[in-house]
Amino acid sequence: MHWFLAGCYGCCAALTYLWYEGVKSSWLARQKLESRGDFEGTGWHLFQLVSRGLVSDLGTIVWRRLPRHRVKKDSLRRLAAAGYPAGMTIQELWGWRCVAAGSGLSLLYLAQDGFLLAALGGYLWSRLPYLWLTIAAAKREAAIRRALPGVLDLLVICTGAGLTFDAALAVIVEKSQPGPLIDELRLVLHHMRMGDSRQEALRRMSARTENTDVKSVCATLIQADQLGTSISSTLVLLANQIRINQAQRAEARANQAPVKLLFPLVFFIFPSLLVVLFGPVFLGGRI
Repeated sequence: MHWFLAGCYGCCAALTYLWYEGVKSSWLARQKLESRGDFEGTGWHLFQLVSRGLVSDLGTIVWRRLPRHRVKKDSLRRLAAAGYPAGMTIQELWGWRCVAAGSGLSLLYLAQDGFLLAALGGYLWSRLPYLWLTIAAAKREAAIRRALPGVLDLLVICTGAGLTFDAALAVIVEKSQPGPLIDELRLVLHHMRMGDSRQEALRRMSARTENTDVKSVCATLIQADQLGTSISSTLVLLANQIRINQAQRAEARANQAPVKLLFPLVFFIFPSLLVVLFGPVFLGGRI
């Protein structure tokens, strides 16, 4: 019986390998036909590209058949808030959700032999890509919050030197180090060059990010553009206010530290201290 199972597993592995080789050959042929040249990279990079392509194809099938508009909108919002990490598309996101759901369903079904519990586990596993996007979005928001006052100061300097808002954005995007905020400003500049108005490009930036400081900056710049007020003086006030807000948030986090230290003190440090102090008494020794 064991030899029969080993043979079945070997046949499945061989068929999977042959199927992967066929998919890889078709992918390389398609890339060469699209005049992209020969693939330059390691076998691991090729495996990643082919795997992501297969997952994206699976997600495309599911994405086209999603009936609820709210689910689609929520997925797009999460992906945009995370900044499309690793060049992920919405189809690839839903493909990974399907892969995670299938993995959780099969593992729990084989382990517990209960379909309801396995179905619940598959649904929870399908939320893992969303958890990854949430972590990526939090890191991206923190990076944007740190870089925002400095970028506003550069905008003040450039606009005070006589440059227009569009030219100041171009200078900052070209000279600054890459980062989430610079990528957003580059996208704003791209939209304006493609024909969108400044207000529309700033509204799109505000919709893509969940940072309250960025939203306030976009709203203030839109209002300044509508009223025709000076952008330089507006940016100076914004930079000062954002620094004050960041200092207040830092003080709030510092005030929360004693409360957060209460749990490890009560459950980890105090029991060890009690054992050290009163352990010899219970053991019959002297302190």
